[in-house]
Amino acid sequence: MRFVKNVFSQLHTFILWALMSAIFWGWIFTLVTDAPAGKKITVYCYVPEIRDTELAVELEEDRPEGIRMIQVHNFEYVLFDMGNIENGDIFILPESRIGDYEELLLSKSEGVKIYDAGTQAGAADEYIGYTDEDYYLFLGANSVHIGDGKAEAVARRLLNMK
Repeated sequence: MRFVKNVFSQLHTFILWALMSAIFWGWIFTLVTDAPAGKKITVYCYVPEIRDTELAVELEEDRPEGIRMIQVHNFEYVLFDMGNIENGDIFILPESRIGDYEELLLSKSEGVKIYDAGTQAGAADEYIGYTDEDYYLFLGANSVHIGDGKAEAVARRLLNMK
């Protein structure tokens, strides 16, 4: 009985250590599995639904040389940390939201239509849940891959996915 009382009196300490351990190992896992910006391409999609893991796997099958990983994220992924999105390589945006994010885009006028709402046809629509408006693909203004052509190669691959 005394042992049980002792355990319950220290329960808050055990829970605190378990929580700190989970945070620490999550941080270690992120460090080990992530790649530096120069070795990855990040695609952000402003859509309500996306099969991000499946799309990333599909894009990684033919990734440019020197790229270790391709990440695909919904805008909700960076909802609380907009610092990550500023360095995005590729953005897929609905026409109505382009003005909201134009500081992230290499050139607002150079967006390529990736989904046509009139015909309800677009690239990668097996993975990306487009809504009832036109969507455009843009390169990121702060992408580290603008000069080396790697972001463009992944963008072309995205545009050719039917």
